[in-house]
Amino acid sequence: MALEVRPLEDIVLPGLVAGALSTLALGACARLIGKRATAPVSAVSHWVWPQEVNQTARPRPRHLVTGLAIHHLMSIGWAAVNAYTLAAVQETVEAARASRAEHRRRVALASALTVVAAFSDYVIVPKRFTPGFEFHLRVPQITVVYVAFGAGLVAPFVVEDFCRRRRVATARP
Repeated sequence: MALEVRPLEDIVLPGLVAGALSTLALGACARLIGKRATAPVSAVSHWVWPQEVNQTARPRPRHLVTGLAIHHLMSIGWAAVNAYTLAAVQETVEAARASRAEHRRRVALASALTVVAAFSDYVIVPKRFTPGFEFHLRVPQITVVYVAFGAGLVAPFVVEDFCRRRRVATARP
């Protein structure tokens, strides 16, 4: 039995939005504590160049591009986990379900997945494969980044639902 997951709409779009929102949060949090906006996301490049991790405070373009690529690919990966988990959960729920219940499930799952991602990133994986945000940000700022990531997992569906409701409302006489 195949799970109903639309690759672009359920994985790529939420992954890119989550990656973009968390990248913006990384930059904003870095600026708030007096660091370069590009430093935290560039730190992810320590996966490729571990010996250059200290150079990400003033990142070279290769650190920034590599960090952005890894960050967004991982965001899409977590969005895939989110989409398939949600599809599995929805498959077990009755076909006739309320829209609000689906929104609650999406928010609950995105929240849980964000906690799992943070736990995985900082407790499970070896230090070499942490996101590297900790080289430039403290725990409160990293928390903001993960909250932005979780919001990004849900945002495309909230916008899609809002647009659908507006079309329905304007179509009524």
